Amino acid sequence: MNEIRFSTLHRDGSESNVRAIKQSDISACPHIIMLPGHYRDDGSCKCNDPQEQAKMIREWGYSKSDF
Repeated sequence: MNEIRFSTLHRDGSESNVRAIKQSDISACPHIIMLPGHYRDDGSCKCNDPQEQAKMIREWGYSKSDF
């Protein structure tokens, strides 16, 4: 399985907050967003979630027409 691994890397080389997301799940996102919090546990993206859309508009510069 092709996955993209996200984690917090510590100075000693250890990791915490590890999350792996399938490459196909990221590719299925209409905006191909590379943030682990943008994906649900089932791998689907949150682009269709009204609260996530509001965040994307407010914080990331998207507009309502992007959805």
